Amino acid sequence: MHDCMKRRLLYASSQAYQPGMQVHGRNVGWIEAPFVVRRETAIGNRQIDQALVGRTPEGVVVAFRGSLPPFFGDAHDGWDVVLDWLNDAFSLCVEDSHYGGGVHFGFAESMRRLWSDAGSGPGVRTAIQAMLDQSLLDRKTRRHLFLTGHSKGGALANLAALRAAQANEWADLPVSVATIAAARAGNADFAASYERTRIACLRYEMPGDVVPHLPLSPATPGWARRIAKGVFPRLAMGDYRPVGLLVTPPPAPKAGHQAWTGSRRPVRRLLDRRGSGLEALTPAILTAHAICPGSGYDRLICEGEGLGCDHGEAPARKRA
Repeated sequence: MHDCMKRRLLYASSQAYQPGMQVHGRNVGWIEAPFVVRRETAIGNRQIDQALVGRTPEGVVVAFRGSLPPFFGDAHDGWDVVLDWLNDAFSLCVEDSHYGGGVHFGFAESMRRLWSDAGSGPGVRTAIQAMLDQSLLDRKTRRHLFLTGHSKGGALANLAALRAAQANEWADLPVSVATIAAARAGNADFAASYERTRIACLRYEMPGDVVPHLPLSPATPGWARRIAKGVFPRLAMGDYRPVGLLVTPPPAPKAGHQAWTGSRRPVRRLLDRRGSGLEALTPAILTAHAICPGSGYDRLICEGEGLGCDHGEAPARKRA
């Protein structure tokens, strides 16, 4: 197995959207097929929450699916997409004792559904424990927990990591997180609580990607705020904070620099009433957020980190 562990977490994040599909050359390294946790909403019994839990030689991997994209092309219909996006937009920050601070209401509800057992089957917590128990018997994997996810899935990975780090029975379990284009899950108190744990987290963000700056906060850049308001005009402002060590591409050399088409001036012009509208910016927004082969995130993770990548040989160190 030659791929860096961090790249394989990228592959797992991608596979979380379609568990039955594996892309050639993007092997996660599952020892056996991962277990799929699916949960339905209380409204309409729509499955908008999903996670993969499986074993690799390095440890147990949990990958949370991001928001359903439009035109998903499988069993999900338009109403699934609408409910999933409404869940994302429900960004009221609520205090939750599980996280030591305020968290995004919609994401917290998704995590509540996924973490616990339900009529539809075991939850993420039970699945993790079952795989740790199995590994004590067959010794095929190390005692280590890896959590990952793209977009909404990255926010859920951070919520799950905090729950796992606080579980008494897992007090000796190393917890490593790699989030990809993750939305923000909680406020300053949540971020402080996260920082006090043993969680080792890498946060991958590409310049020009709007999602890592959401939900809105005073620190959200103006260009991202204008795009978000263009999609959801009534989005509320909160005190949401990122967690983990930021990994982003180095600045481009000035001589060959080309501004992203969604930089501040074009955003202002395109969102102006006299401009061509948000739809003209949509391809650039989607491209900046993609994790498919050849995307910015695909080029960044491991291969674009240069000397900063340890190739997954050791857990990522927390920032000082």
